[in-house]
Amino acid sequence: MIKGPESPDGLQVILGTADLGVGLNRFGYLLVAPDGVVSLPTTSVSARFVGEAAVDAPPQAATAEYQPWPYGQRGLYTTDLTFDRPGPWAVDIVVEGPDGSRRTAELFFEVLEAPSALAVGAPAFRSESKTLDDVESIAQLSTGSLQDPDLYRLTIADAVTNGLPTVIVFASPAFCTNEVCGPQVDVLKALKDRYRGLANFVHVDFYDNPGEFQNNPDLARVSPTVFEWGLPSLEWSFVIDRDGVVAARFEAFATFEEIEAALVRAL
Repeated sequence: MIKGPESPDGLQVILGTADLGVGLNRFGYLLVAPDGVVSLPTTSVSARFVGEAAVDAPPQAATAEYQPWPYGQRGLYTTDLTFDRPGPWAVDIVVEGPDGSRRTAELFFEVLEAPSALAVGAPAFRSESKTLDDVESIAQLSTGSLQDPDLYRLTIADAVTNGLPTVIVFASPAFCTNEVCGPQVDVLKALKDRYRGLANFVHVDFYDNPGEFQNNPDLARVSPTVFEWGLPSLEWSFVIDRDGVVAARFEAFATFEEIEAALVRAL
């Protein structure tokens, strides 16, 4: 996890979306303070290039909205930022309290020429991910307690070539342990229930052998599909359009509302 330095009053930024590339990006972060997670509706963001070739230009300003998660007290602030060059960048975060007080924190991170995971506009991989037809039990397809057979009926290859939009979630529910990991498969099921028949919904566990390693994590094998998609972190969601092209990508936990908005655009 990429974390910024603690400010004098204890405010700290935790980056939720580290796979950033030149161009438009969903930028997400968690804000923590001595009294817990900051959950004000919005915070202000200013992004600036801090490499050797930094130019004297105004920082890119944006407002990030708090996306509360369905369980617990966590949530990510998300916004769109455009990075015009690779290299070291920084953001300055301003939190304005209801009483007019202002707290600030900063975060430093790297922007790549191209992200590791598939970018928006790239053709989705036609992956032969596992389905119910490949296993004896659904427990061999997911580490989580929520095991909805509808999420394992199609391979990714079948889903992204059948003319419907597709939502794909890569997540290992039982091993969701870091600060920006949340109940993503629950969100996928809720989307499936609302948009049944209008889109495909596919879950791929991050690990290839859920039925073998839950009592012994040393036996865990990362799914070949995760490697094929170039995923550098534990939880990802993608919306694929009718033509099999990535329409939206979400690193770390994404709310129902965030993914739904992208799916509606693809319908």
